[in-house]
Amino acid sequence: MPTPRIAIFGLLLWVSACGGGGGGSAPPPTTPPPVNTGTAATMDTSVNFNLSNLNSGLLLDIDGSSQTAASAAVQTAASGSQSQLWHFIPAAANQYKIVNANSGQVLGISAAATTSGAAALQYADNGTNDHLWEVLSVGGGQYKIQNINSGLLLDISSASRSAGADVVQSSDSGTSSQLWTLTAAGVAYVGPGAITGNTSPVHDPSMIKTGTTYLLFATGGGIEQRTSADRTNFAPAITEHAFISLPQWTAPYTNGTDLWAPDVSFNAGQYYLYFAASTFGSSNSAIGLATSPTGAVGTWVDSGSAILNSATCAGSNAIDPAFVGDASGNWWLAFGSFFNGINMVQLDPSTGKPLGAAPTCYSLAQRTGTAIEGSTVYLHNGMYYLFASVDVCCQGVSSTYHIVVGRSSNPQGPYVDRGGIPMSQGGGTILLATHGNIIGPGGQDVFNDTDGDVLVYHYYDGNNAGTPTLGINLLGWTSDGWPFVH
Repeated sequence: MPTPRIAIFGLLLWVSACGGGGGGSAPPPTTPPPVNTGTAATMDTSVNFNLSNLNSGLLLDIDGSSQTAASAAVQTAASGSQSQLWHFIPAAANQYKIVNANSGQVLGISAAATTSGAAALQYADNGTNDHLWEVLSVGGGQYKIQNINSGLLLDISSASRSAGADVVQSSDSGTSSQLWTLTAAGVAYVGPGAITGNTSPVHDPSMIKTGTTYLLFATGGGIEQRTSADRTNFAPAITEHAFISLPQWTAPYTNGTDLWAPDVSFNAGQYYLYFAASTFGSSNSAIGLATSPTGAVGTWVDSGSAILNSATCAGSNAIDPAFVGDASGNWWLAFGSFFNGINMVQLDPSTGKPLGAAPTCYSLAQRTGTAIEGSTVYLHNGMYYLFASVDVCCQGVSSTYHIVVGRSSNPQGPYVDRGGIPMSQGGGTILLATHGNIIGPGGQDVFNDTDGDVLVYHYYDGNNAGTPTLGINLLGWTSDGWPFVH
């Protein structure tokens, strides 16, 4: 009877396939392939990038191209918006800050959370670890981006393919929404202007124009001094100094080493040169003052003693002086580093020294974890702009210095960055950072010239063994009054 035989044969086949019967056993369960955790990638800092999510094909962006701190990171269709451009700034070995080109803020995690699903956002570069990322190559031009604080990966909420979906952090699951392609999209910053002559080494530069001559001052010996007729070629070939020998009063602070961080200005018919006396890493520091009728080498007269020291403002470090005169004719001096951030005191215009025996101390800027120092205060269109250098200087090609800025309607603050965060609470919009061989720009000064406002700074030249080198750029201003380098 054929029909039963076919049925029985089919049953036997089914039993065999299912491992039934006396001697059969089920095959071992399939083991999923291991997740490719990736290898650390070295990022090109000379360019901005578009970051495209592999799952959706959409770009990492800031919701509404907002300038406001704590605005959410989202994915959007390519539009050519500045808010879709990101720059990688080295922060440590295999660690980067990811800076939004539109806002000058860095990519971070809400409330520095370490939990999966926490939102990614932009915020001021305030020195916290949730702003640090490692980029991991998994091959095929694809990358994972891992938060240093949480160990979690940049991801899209619910692996959504929709424009506007939130960017979050999540555990490494090997899904395509955790993979990103990086496409170069133009230079990160305009490079320094062309300069020649004696421009390296130069550290903590300050510049002023006197008639047709530019005077350039810098850290070193009794304050290095150079001149230029055109802001391009600097002389002399052998660097001269404002002081032939260090003023005697500086010895307890410098141990006979260099004077630092000069600040030059022209006030009340003469040139004022403020400078710092200290040693590296110490808060046993003081600020001095010299004056000159012309600013020329050999004409500087030191005041004979420190005008203030670190005890003047409790907990401060009296280095990196920066003079500013306000719109009402009052004089002010900003200073400070590491210890208790950046401070300011009012000066007596008749002496150039602090006003009163116990001047009021104003706190201008603080930062968590790493340094904020090298301040410059500049008056532009009725607003005072505080430029400062943050992170690690003086380490050659390992330096992570970069320049941030905030503004205030008063010289003594409060200063607030473009995203709305006070600099006293870690705020500061990134103005200029490492790009290509221009490593660790900082120690800046700003002055006005016939062709506009000029930013003067040092950087560590990656093409010259990290030697500190003079950098000069023009500053432009946005329609809402924020500076940019061009």
